Parts: sequence; structure tokens; C-alpha cells
Amino acid sequence: MSYELLIEYYHQLQEILSNNIFQEYGIFGLFLNSLLSSTAIPLPTEILTSALLIGGENIFLVAIVLAVGSITGGILNYFIGFGGTKLIVKMKKHTDIEKPEKKHNKLLDRFGWSAIFFAAWIPIIGDLILISAGVKKMKFTKFVIFMVSGKIIKTIIVVLGLVRLF
Repeated sequence: MSYELLIEYYHQLQEILSNNIFQEYGIFGLFLNSLLSSTAIPLPTEILTSALLIGGENIFLVAIVLAVGSITGGILNYFIGFGGTKLIVKMKKHTDIEKPEKKHNKLLDRFGWSAIFFAAWIPIIGDLILISAGVKKMKFTKFVIFMVSGKIIKTIIVVLGLVRLF
């Protein structure tokens, strides 16, 4: 690949990232993007985060909104799993479904609380780990501590990495 071609790709990428379409909803759009991407919908937050940082948005505001959206999505995943258990138990009365407590996520069983911490780094599967924590009815306060810690550290690394890149 030639140097000129790389430069052309770089300029095209800059045009895409600085496009007003990404910045139209600004910080609110970033919150929705991070919330949805934290609930097993594979939406990359890095593109919008990059666009906002290139557009001159405050780095601390971007990091806080990204973290809050991601944490809210993680808590939503927990309650999806927690409430899903009740739904399956109600369905069990009418069918021969096994108790949901017997079906665990193997990663969650193997790695325990560290799986909750690192769930922020694993696309889609990490969201399913958080849902499994709700299904298993893991202690909510401990869940929040591990999940929030993982999501905040990931957010800091991603935002600082993007700032250094651009």
C-alpha cells in the first residue's frame, strides 16, 4: 500500500469523523449511543466520541456522558436478567422449562466478579455476562462496584487514547 493511498484514506476518515451528521445530536447522541451499545446492540461509541472530540467538545464532558450512558446500560442489563428470571418462572408453570438458576453463563461461573469488571471490554458477550449476573441474582451493590469500575476505566482509556490519536 502506497503512502499516498494511506494519506487519502486518512483524509477520508477525517471527513467522515468531522461530519456534522455525527455531531448533530452532540452529547445527548453520545449518551444514547453509549446506552444502546451497552445493551447488546453492537453500536461503536468510538466513532461519535472521536467526532465530538475533533469538533472541540470538552474532554471531561465527553468522558462523563460516555461513562454514564455505559453504566446505565450495564444496570439495565442486570435488571433485564433479573426480571427475565421472573418471566421464565411464570412460563414454567405452563411448560417444562428448567429453572433459570441452573443455566449460568460459563464465563461468569469461571471468573466470578472479575468477569463483571472486564465485561465492559468484551463486545456483546460482556453485555450477556451482565444479564447473567441479573439472572443469577448476584448481590447488586457488589455488581455495581465491579461494573462501574470496569466501565469507568475503559472510558478513561478510550477517551484519552482518542485524544492522543487526534
